[in-house]
Amino acid sequence: MFQHSLIARLGVLALLMALLLSAHLSARKPWFDERVQAAPVTLSEDEPEAPSTGDPPLPETPPPGDALPVQVADTPSIADEPLSQRVFLPFIARPIPPLPDDWLGRVNGYRARAGVPPITEDATLNDNCRQHAQYMAENDHLTHNQNPSLPYASPAGQICAQNGNAWMGWGSGWQPRDAIDGWMESVGHRLWLLYPTTPTFGFGFYQNSQRSAAGLDVLSRASFNDAAYSGWPVRYPAPDQIDVPATRYPITLLWPYFDQKPNLTGTALRVLPGTSLAHAATTDLPVGHKGIAITPDQNLPANATIEVTVTGTYKGQPFSFTWQFRTGGS
Repeated sequence: MFQHSLIARLGVLALLMALLLSAHLSARKPWFDERVQAAPVTLSEDEPEAPSTGDPPLPETPPPGDALPVQVADTPSIADEPLSQRVFLPFIARPIPPLPDDWLGRVNGYRARAGVPPITEDATLNDNCRQHAQYMAENDHLTHNQNPSLPYASPAGQICAQNGNAWMGWGSGWQPRDAIDGWMESVGHRLWLLYPTTPTFGFGFYQNSQRSAAGLDVLSRASFNDAAYSGWPVRYPAPDQIDVPATRYPITLLWPYFDQKPNLTGTALRVLPGTSLAHAATTDLPVGHKGIAITPDQNLPANATIEVTVTGTYKGQPFSFTWQFRTGGS
């Protein structure tokens, strides 16, 4: 009798210890309710959550025929000169109007700053992108490929999905200009937006009470007649540009898409008159773009003149670019 009672007590004690151990392990292990994670986020209009731009699109085929050689204009390099020998010229801002709020004016405002031709809009492409923006907002899905089984999927929307930049912000306080600005802050999306030989884009914007979304078709009317453009590489921020965001804003140089990568040999980034800024530089750009991206390690200082120097070779020819731009307020 005593033996059975002891065994029973030991069994209860073992059960209590197992429960305590389980509680301890549960306290250490994160626990998530997938239903809570999937719930839509609703924000007030004056406090939107940071939007997302997803991945830029990828062209399917190169242009017909062989691309002609592209001449790269050399500029004098001051990278190897002692600081005491450098002559600093006054910063002269180019007289470019402020960026408009409408999507086409804003795109062309950025393109004007980069020195590339303006684009026109296409009503059919606009409608395609509006349908894709509605699909993304209503399904809470930032994508370049629609699921035909989901609401608001359409063949027209799929055209924009596969040929365009995508953007989505949570909350209803966003405007079309926010999508354009977001793409300009993303290297791969920026390079499509500034591609100099593309003549026509389509744009669509849609929002409900919880989300805003936008699509910009950059490939349906794309032209890769790159030899017709003489201003390679396209630099952004451009020489003498002002009001560049005082953030970790990327600096880019763009060469023709269906051509060779540049060979990068050196970069310098500094605040005039001479404070160096730590940065990273790469020629491995999103979706096969050919060019260079320089990203500061920290936010660019506000209301400062920034000087960029980039040296390397392109198709066997040396290049050296040195230019300045100015940031706006923080």
